[in-house]
Amino acid sequence: MLSGHLNLISLATWLSLLSLTRAYGINFKETGGYFNFSNIRYGEAPIGNLRFRAPVEPSSQDECLITNGSEGRVCPQSAGNWSIIAREFAQSYVAGLPFNYDLAISLLPDSPAAVSYDGRTTEDCLFLDVIAPQSSFNRNVSDLPVLIWVYGGGYSSGEKTGNGKFNPAGLLAASGGEPGFIFVAMNYRLGAFGWLGGDEVGADGTVNSALYDQRLAFQWVQKYIHLFGGNKDRVTVMGASAGAGSIMHHITSFGGAKEAPAFNQAIMFSPAFAPAPTDYIPTVTLDDLMQMLNVSSLHELRSLPSDTLIAANALQIYSHAPYGSNMYGPSLDGSFVPALPGQLLANGSFHKNISIMVSHNTLEGLTFTKPTIKTSEDYLNMFRQSLPTISNQTLSFISDALYPAVFNGTYGYKDQFQRALATIQDLAIICNTRYLADAMSDRAYGIQFAVPPGIHGQETSYVFQNGLTSGVTTSVADSLQSYIVGFVMNSVPTDVDGSPIPLYGPAAQLMRMASSGSTVIKDDTANARCSWWQQGLYA
Repeated sequence: MLSGHLNLISLATWLSLLSLTRAYGINFKETGGYFNFSNIRYGEAPIGNLRFRAPVEPSSQDECLITNGSEGRVCPQSAGNWSIIAREFAQSYVAGLPFNYDLAISLLPDSPAAVSYDGRTTEDCLFLDVIAPQSSFNRNVSDLPVLIWVYGGGYSSGEKTGNGKFNPAGLLAASGGEPGFIFVAMNYRLGAFGWLGGDEVGADGTVNSALYDQRLAFQWVQKYIHLFGGNKDRVTVMGASAGAGSIMHHITSFGGAKEAPAFNQAIMFSPAFAPAPTDYIPTVTLDDLMQMLNVSSLHELRSLPSDTLIAANALQIYSHAPYGSNMYGPSLDGSFVPALPGQLLANGSFHKNISIMVSHNTLEGLTFTKPTIKTSEDYLNMFRQSLPTISNQTLSFISDALYPAVFNGTYGYKDQFQRALATIQDLAIICNTRYLADAMSDRAYGIQFAVPPGIHGQETSYVFQNGLTSGVTTSVADSLQSYIVGFVMNSVPTDVDGSPIPLYGPAAQLMRMASSGSTVIKDDTANARCSWWQQGLYA
């Protein structure tokens, strides 16, 4: 609660906040000296006729509450059962231990409810948090930069606080005290609720509605962040995995032809998505969901009770998702996503007045590669599942020229599993950083996160390290947070000693972050493989 800190907020600002939110409580953190304005509504409940459509701003009658965090909302979500195996396998693989895949399969729970259930789950989940330093109210400051967090989770899971893992206290402390910056985090719709695709959705709904959720939250910041001391013209968005993949889609939104996204800087850690060059997979996924629920149209799906659809979404993703996929994600819609982001970046069809910082890890593909891939046929079947419309000619080019079955280490792998791992991480994650940095080279900074084991998502605990995070190399976390804060506040990522990351530029320079320290290297994604994937020739 505010206790004796109400005097920090001017009467005019306080009245404006009351008008905006009808605030009943605000949390002040003595230990970091910041206010936490939690669970502010930024969009109408996406239910009834608004389900599967772009979000709308709250009506004037709607009560947009700020609470002390006790009434949090979580969007309906799930994860493929394979993700349980992937975590166990990754631990064994990194440790060099054998792994019994069949045993792991036999031990899987039958349903997602047996894995976890969050009582905060509701379709009415379009809320955000604003965390502002005390300094933003001390002297009526109105020029603080803003950092907006977009969480990851495979487009099927996640929430704005990460159940406490996304606490920005460490980042705020890394800013060195006053004046600091303002941190914003929003929920967005997941799974079938936010990422349905295909012609039927396009005709009677909004494909990629979750991207519009994020866009609406960005616009909310433009409209209201001044009340918290923020500057709407100094906004950086930051995301990891699916969050970073989403940001990549905002940078290429509408092919750069419409209004630019409401931010001028972006930080993307391991931007990940399964590229869908056609609407085949989104259409099949929608058909599968409708068959599960015994409905035959999007209208009928929209009319189902919330509990029914929430349960079906959870079960579909948990039980039907192929290994390495959560079934849902961005897809072509002829509008927001007119083509694959890599193609748009190559063609110059993107919003160009944005500075970026991009990062990838060294072992991104481990948790997405099926442990049973042991033969060339297994390798080819991986493509037939993930890219079902791919031609035999294209598949042969990939397997013979790009990733040939040569296991002496020349191509970066020594067995079929490592071959598949290298392919997956190039296609879905690592090459995305190359597309972005190459297209925006004079406004781009790059990082390779090489702290062992370097698996996907590992850097997030470093981003939000606050002195209590276990398993983190403190010196690396300090440097990474310093890079982030330097970029947010001064548009240049600098280490704790003041040394900057060099621009990516024509030389394709990255800062390699390892346990032993940071060094500048050439980006190893500046290669023929990424150049070929960027063309999107695998439809």
